[in-house]
Amino acid sequence: MQLFEKLIEYPEAERLVLERTPRAPVEETPLGDALGLVLAEDLSATVDSPPFDNSAVDGYAIRSADAEAGRVFKVVDEAPAGRPATKSVGEGETIKIFTGGVIPEGADAVVMVENTSGWGEEFELKKVPEPGNNIRDAGQDTRRGEVILRAGTGIGAPEIALAATQGYGALPVYRRPKVVVLSTGTELVEPGTRELSPGEIFDSNSFAIVAQAREAGAEARRTHAASDEAEVLRAALEDALQSADVVVTSGGVSVGEKDLVKSTLLDLGVEQVFWGVKFKPGKPLFYGARSETRFFGLPGNPVSAMVCFDLFVRPALMRMMGREDKKRPRIRVYFEEDVTNTFGRMHAMRVSLKRTEKGWRAESVGAQGSGLVSSLTKADALALIGPESEGVRAGELVEAIVLREEVVLG
Repeated sequence: MQLFEKLIEYPEAERLVLERTPRAPVEETPLGDALGLVLAEDLSATVDSPPFDNSAVDGYAIRSADAEAGRVFKVVDEAPAGRPATKSVGEGETIKIFTGGVIPEGADAVVMVENTSGWGEEFELKKVPEPGNNIRDAGQDTRRGEVILRAGTGIGAPEIALAATQGYGALPVYRRPKVVVLSTGTELVEPGTRELSPGEIFDSNSFAIVAQAREAGAEARRTHAASDEAEVLRAALEDALQSADVVVTSGGVSVGEKDLVKSTLLDLGVEQVFWGVKFKPGKPLFYGARSETRFFGLPGNPVSAMVCFDLFVRPALMRMMGREDKKRPRIRVYFEEDVTNTFGRMHAMRVSLKRTEKGWRAESVGAQGSGLVSSLTKADALALIGPESEGVRAGELVEAIVLREEVVLG
């Protein structure tokens, strides 16, 4: 029977993951697919924006020197967006203009239609505009050649809009990591295919891990669950290692006779960075590397697998994409009653949160078993208990990892 060589502390495991995880390659990604990615290079303006003086409202372009309340102006042309007027504005003349229309020659102000007698071939001015009123100057937003977005900027809707104003059809970003998820175990049954036989369970882990990877911004796919047979497992792992940036398995990394994942990986040339963490849930965690591919062997229990993904795999994916927010937000919480820790290692307790006058109050969601998937649907955070203590006293502040940011932000 194989044994854990040495269990390392959670902070050390977290540090090793981030230190040994490379950035993903840079690629030109179509503008419409860049949401959530990170710029790898500075982006400069290609044109002045706006590229010409234009109207901020629907109304009339006039010469402010002619503007007197009660004066009647004659309309000589119009300037809708995309079609500049062919005439210039002379004394007592005006050009009907629409939002985004090019300011015609001779005009230095736009009067809103609401401040005139209305639309027509002529109008009476009701309110005198100042020079420059309702005109958006060329280059008011950006000037050609200036840096508009810095390397390291996360791409959201505003960044996409700004890049589009400069004509960028693609952006230089760290590409999305390709993740392959593989569950191991002959007891696993594909959900929706058939009823369970004695001793079988539905494969939930691979579906959950794929969802977590996609939520983090990666491209993720699952393969058919591999059996516990050595050759079948070896073929599935080799295929995954050749096609992915990150391979994630669940199950098969503990010390049992059927836990073949670790030994198979070593045979396939995967370097072991660590195996075993003083952490609950998630003691039998394996992290390794082969060339540019990273491998995470997560525990088979559903809660352990999902918690370990959030604390170890998710930060690695974020680092690959150049994201600064590699880790989940952390806050200080307290319990109203003493909490014990009898495990001899750090316990990430699933808790709900409530804001009080004292701060964030944490309360256990109930039983903390590693197979209780429903407990995660009730958890707002993971309160870190230990490992150096046997628990925390009522009112004592401890660190917690926020799982549901909307609860804290709300």
